[in-house]
Amino acid sequence: MKKFGSFLLSFALVLGIISPSASAATNFSDVNKSTSFYSEIQFLVDAEIISGYYDGTFKPQKNVTRGEAAIMIGRMMELDGTKRATKFKDVPASHSGSGYIASAVSEKVISGYPDGTFRPNQQISRGDMAIILANAFDLNFRPHYTFSDVTSRMKAYGPVLALAAESITTGYANGTFKPHDAVTRGQFSAFLARGLSPLYKQKAALAGGYAQNMTKQYTYAEVDGDVVHTYKYIDGTINGMPLGFMWEAKRTKDGKVVYYMQFENRDSLASGLPYSDISIDLKYPATLHKSWKSYGNSNDYETITKVNTTVTTPYKTFTNAIEVKGSSGYKSYYVPNVGQVKTIDPSGKTVSQLKSIK
Repeated sequence: MKKFGSFLLSFALVLGIISPSASAATNFSDVNKSTSFYSEIQFLVDAEIISGYYDGTFKPQKNVTRGEAAIMIGRMMELDGTKRATKFKDVPASHSGSGYIASAVSEKVISGYPDGTFRPNQQISRGDMAIILANAFDLNFRPHYTFSDVTSRMKAYGPVLALAAESITTGYANGTFKPHDAVTRGQFSAFLARGLSPLYKQKAALAGGYAQNMTKQYTYAEVDGDVVHTYKYIDGTINGMPLGFMWEAKRTKDGKVVYYMQFENRDSLASGLPYSDISIDLKYPATLHKSWKSYGNSNDYETITKVNTTVTTPYKTFTNAIEVKGSSGYKSYYVPNVGQVKTIDPSGKTVSQLKSIK
């Protein structure tokens, strides 16, 4: 997120001590705690990224226009929103979003059309939204899975997958993304909030999944000392490529750090190092004897050898773990809504086990 890394970093510090429930209620007459994405809307209102209409409403069910998207993205990125002339014949200086539109175009976050128009009142689709957000957040990673209705021939193909890799979207239960559907103001707020905060990424996570909770800090007791795993925004690069939100595994003994990512959808759980290969850790549904390849081109297999098994760790004893045994002989144990809790090598020695969650 090179365009506003310091902004994200300051948000991360604030979110570390303020929970969504601590915020005051919105003043919108049509938004209350029963409204879908209420906390996401409140979060963005508090950050002065979104606002309502002159009549005191927010209209969460209203479809987002290109002009509104540019304004919200512009505020999030702290771009210059001063009204001014633009290069688009349908966006005069008097337009409420002229400054943000001009700035967002200059930052290559959004673009106009070949006929010289911007079409600020045109509704954006989910595919267009993915392109805008991927540009704004400078997203580059892709998960191991795709959506059945998003093909490589589509302009939104890469951006949609980038949003999935960033846990900004999980798509629909039937494996689709619906790139041509419109986006409501409430939905757009949710996507923005997920891009900015692990709190909202976790809200959209797979219920009953086996990925680590992005709002928790995990400490594992390992052979070479304790390792603390924290999901956070990493303001850095690897070989010139940005990192962004991901897991940091830091060994307390010598400060050695490794960054990694987890990807989970309704089909599987996977993990990998940034800009590297991705391994399939689990295939869903996680049933006894299910087997799969760890890597696409390898001969390594993983198999679920036990379900609802008991595993003891320094943190606690779990009775609902699943045991996964690899062709290399290693055994790993996963617990729903917790993640991996223990790993044992082929000789039976424990090499990693959960020590604490906070």
